[in-house]
Amino acid sequence: MTVPVRDKGPAVLGVAGLFLTLSTIAIILRAYCRIVVVRNFGYDDYFAVIAWIFFVFFCTFAITGVHHGTGQHASDLPPAEIPVGLKWWWACEPVYVLANMSLKLSIGIFLLRIAVARTHRIIIWTVIVVSEVYGAAYFLLFCMQCLPSKYFWTQYTGGTGSCMNTKIIIDATYVYSAISCWSDWTLGIIPVFLVWNLQMNSRTKLSVGCILAVGAVASTATIIRIPYVKNLGDVSDFLYATTGVAIWSTSETGIGITASCVATLRPLFRTFFMRTAAGSSSQGPSNVWPKNAGTSGYIRSKSNNANSLFNDEIALRTDVGKVGGVTTVVGCDRDVELGEKNRSGGQRWNHSNGSSEGSHWEEGIMKTVESTQRTH
Repeated sequence: MTVPVRDKGPAVLGVAGLFLTLSTIAIILRAYCRIVVVRNFGYDDYFAVIAWIFFVFFCTFAITGVHHGTGQHASDLPPAEIPVGLKWWWACEPVYVLANMSLKLSIGIFLLRIAVARTHRIIIWTVIVVSEVYGAAYFLLFCMQCLPSKYFWTQYTGGTGSCMNTKIIIDATYVYSAISCWSDWTLGIIPVFLVWNLQMNSRTKLSVGCILAVGAVASTATIIRIPYVKNLGDVSDFLYATTGVAIWSTSETGIGITASCVATLRPLFRTFFMRTAAGSSSQGPSNVWPKNAGTSGYIRSKSNNANSLFNDEIALRTDVGKVGGVTTVVGCDRDVELGEKNRSGGQRWNHSNGSSEGSHWEEGIMKTVESTQRTH
């Protein structure tokens, strides 16, 4: 026979600590990738950071609540600890809702950046509007379930006030969970259609689609949490009965933030692997910085690595196509084999995107400019 666990607080601590760590690492990598590598920190990144900040508060409140009774039976707690634990439990819920509202906005805006088809954009906007509107309503409902709000925890110590029927909160939470699952799966499946016509090979499409869709994993935690929602009505042993809700709510938000950040890290991974490959090759980085550059210097406005990152950004839009580029070499110190010689004024020629820069330009200042064209 299985002996019931008398204290589930350590489980809450472990889950909160795990996902706080994972989400923090993920958000740092995302910020580095978007600011340093891609140099394009967008609205989706801002909302991801906001979601993470709310999640930090959520985990902090949850961990503090464990030290005041969360996860323990009321009969095992000193009477004075129960209202303190309930106060921290109450504080978790508003920031949980705000974290998920910010997260949905972040994911939605991220997908809108690469969505071109009108149908796809309508679907994404529908998910955003429904999630945000109901999230705001659920936030207000929870905050006003007891009047005054502090009666949520002072009712056990003789406080005065009133609370609405717990069945209303339970039903509203079921609806919130259903909308959350629907939005997660919709935002997780739609990337498959978004990458279908992208300017990528099949292998890249598959990898990008899987990365973008990994956010749907967060809905697994939401589904697992649903059977525990009914325990929100157990007012006699609330801190113990609602432990399952606390654990899976933490998992849901933590997985969502981490997965949404991973979806933006492809340029960072590509940079890392390219540098690793360059470091292990016999030529090393000499293809970018020639050894015989001399005192005249060798400046490239876009290296091979940067070109790859640029192509990654462009390839995520089906309405943008690369046209070509212009390379200008100024102040050559030796004769060159291509183009018309002009040592004083430089040389200029057009080249296609598929061509590579030859070894002829070992000295001088080189500037490469790539242009794009939006198709309608």
